[in-house]
Amino acid sequence: PDAMMRVVVAISLLCLFQATDAFNTKGRFAFASSTLPQPALRSPQTKSGTAALAMSKHASAGNTEQNRIDRKQFGKVAAFWILGSSAASPVFASESGLKCKAAIGGGQTCAGSKEIKFTKAYDTAGSTTKVTGDPKKMATYYSQIHAGLETLEELDEKWDGYIEAGDGDVVRRRLGTVGNKSPLHNIRKAFEGALKVAAKSPVLEPEELDALDEDFNAILQGIAEVDYNLYSTAFVGTDETASKLRADGKQSLKKALKLYRNFDAECAKVLE
Repeated sequence: PDAMMRVVVAISLLCLFQATDAFNTKGRFAFASSTLPQPALRSPQTKSGTAALAMSKHASAGNTEQNRIDRKQFGKVAAFWILGSSAASPVFASESGLKCKAAIGGGQTCAGSKEIKFTKAYDTAGSTTKVTGDPKKMATYYSQIHAGLETLEELDEKWDGYIEAGDGDVVRRRLGTVGNKSPLHNIRKAFEGALKVAAKSPVLEPEELDALDEDFNAILQGIAEVDYNLYSTAFVGTDETASKLRADGKQSLKKALKLYRNFDAECAKVLE
């Protein structure tokens, strides 16, 4: 019964995909039309993100070659899903050496990614969340914070490789907005804990603490912008528009990374 259900669902998705492609080819509407639900809850109020989506409503959807590639990739993933674990996962490689693999229920994993070891600032068990170390010490939060910096630096360095080897979710898993393995997952709480410790430390001057608080919010906003742009690539009708969104995401990443480096350095002062 489970196998039959997989086949039925997959065939339905394939029919929908073909129908959507047919409409696009005839120019009746763009796939990024406002008739589709937009990720409002993930949408930071940025000109770049809004402008990019607005562009997609008027962009041509007649890119036949791109549609052909999309159908081919969709077919690979659909076949893998139908066959379940008995089939080999589709693997997409990039020139950077990254190899990203789709997995049922597991999103995308990438061989070649930097392995970053860290200790979470907080543990969550069911509905209970508690700090993993002494809440009054910077060391409790700094391990996760610094691991987050390393993650962003690697993402910036290998951005094109991650894009080439996977899709938007590959980047978003590094950001911690998809899945919970990244040190950036729930980084807000680690930042908040670090700020409380820094506020009671004699090491930082009041103006440095104010700057740290501003950086905290700007970093989270920057990560949200990267996430939103990459998430939005799944809702656009042309590769040109998707490329624009990826470029905007890369710029947001660089801005967030610059602020994050400063935040990390200030926390390290208190750590000493």
